[in-house]
Amino acid sequence: MPGNFTNFKEYFSKINFKKLSWIIAIEIAIVMTTATFFLQGGDDIYRYYLPFAKGCLDCGFTPYYSYWLLWPLQFIPTNLVWPVWTAVTLAGLLLLCRYTGTNPALLLLSFPIFGQVWLGQIDILVCLGLTLALLGKNPLTRGVGFTLAMIKPQYAAIAVLFLLTRERHLIKTLIVPAFVFMLSLVVFGFNWPIEWIRHSVTNLPPHVWRLAAKDIWPVGVLLLWLPFLFKDRRERFEAGTIISVLASPVVGVYSYGIFLLFTLRKWWVLPLSYAWLLAYPFLSESALRFAWILPVVLLLKMFYDQYKTDLQTAGLRGLFSREKTGGQSGQLSKISTTLAKKPSAEAPSKMR
Repeated sequence: MPGNFTNFKEYFSKINFKKLSWIIAIEIAIVMTTATFFLQGGDDIYRYYLPFAKGCLDCGFTPYYSYWLLWPLQFIPTNLVWPVWTAVTLAGLLLLCRYTGTNPALLLLSFPIFGQVWLGQIDILVCLGLTLALLGKNPLTRGVGFTLAMIKPQYAAIAVLFLLTRERHLIKTLIVPAFVFMLSLVVFGFNWPIEWIRHSVTNLPPHVWRLAAKDIWPVGVLLLWLPFLFKDRRERFEAGTIISVLASPVVGVYSYGIFLLFTLRKWWVLPLSYAWLLAYPFLSESALRFAWILPVVLLLKMFYDQYKTDLQTAGLRGLFSREKTGGQSGQLSKISTTLAKKPSAEAPSKMR
């Protein structure tokens, strides 16, 4: 029996889990894309984004310049729009996982990604934008990223703000967004931002996928300052993407897939994304209002890891440190440690 266990451990240690996750992810993408040819889904892309691509600028509830990104949808046969967009979404997520370091299999199996695919959401464009904004090598590339991300400002605006606070070439980075915005004013009219905001506020239909945001956003607004505690640019951005979904009253649970693209590295995040289902027997689809458990737990985990490694942050050394620093015993231990590190003054004389 011990020998069999040893052989199993040796076999298990030889498995390339990174390669395996990519194989599984590609298979998942193929299965999900194939399923769209037989299922009746894609409600959002048919109800909002396809009419938007055909010229109904009030139908999509997105900034009008998004039309330049979505207009090709009108040339796809209607019955193929959802399958084609699903293929674009999943292929895009797989590509972005190569740059963000996220486990692709876990990401595609998470509930928010299932929601994006089922509804036919356009969050892949926001994901691409935030990836370029975070990892772009030059200011113009990052500017393109900010422009793409802001097609859903109800989610991306806060994350973009946290990135801009660490942007060294702010003026150059804002060239592309400013150019696109000015061009949109010329094409769609100088009052389109006001019209878009007014229409979105008054006509955005209620959606069960936004129940979690409706419950948690007042708390999220109070936590907007928390990402500034992270010194590292990537960590501040990741915290910002999580705070974004907590602080907005109109973010759907399917948009949780955006922050998962940058933060999903542990297996336990996958079952956590389905934790709201525990309330489903009692609340039916209204159980989605508890989906905020996912971003809250991930945010708490980020802060735990931060303070565990950097105990001086926010003055929490005494809370996490096991070493006593007060009293004479603490002072004596510090003195002894200092003397142990200091080179002896007698050493040179002995060498002589």
